Amino acid sequence: MIAFDTNALVRMLVEDDAAQARTIKNIVSYIEDHSDRIIVPSEVLIETVWVLESVYHCTRAEVCNFLETLVRTATFAFEDPVVIRTAVSQYNQGGDFADLVIVNKAKRLKAKQLISFDKKLQKIFPGYVVESVKIHES
Repeated sequence: MIAFDTNALVRMLVEDDAAQARTIKNIVSYIEDHSDRIIVPSEVLIETVWVLESVYHCTRAEVCNFLETLVRTATFAFEDPVVIRTAVSQYNQGGDFADLVIVNKAKRLKAKQLISFDKKLQKIFPGYVVESVKIHES
């Protein structure tokens, strides 16, 4: 198994550097031909979404299409596929991808609540994303 960094995923998608894009496509083909997998850490996906939105000005629909294709492709593996698939599905409906990964990872780790001052996130996950919790002193 190998892992991809953000710039490898971005080259694969936007092909803004022909030589690097060709290198990445050759690696993906080799991995597919040998029934191996490419690990994509959550942080790499988060950073890739940010780069696609901020630097390349991709639309949400374009980014969603990429994410959905990536999670359906057997060649790519994720640390926590349930968290990533859930975040991708939610991102398609709105919200910040990084925040969605954070919330879903917290839930997967069985956190009862997520403390955040992010008002948008509180609206998306009312009762789960909160500004404070009642602390019981002994």
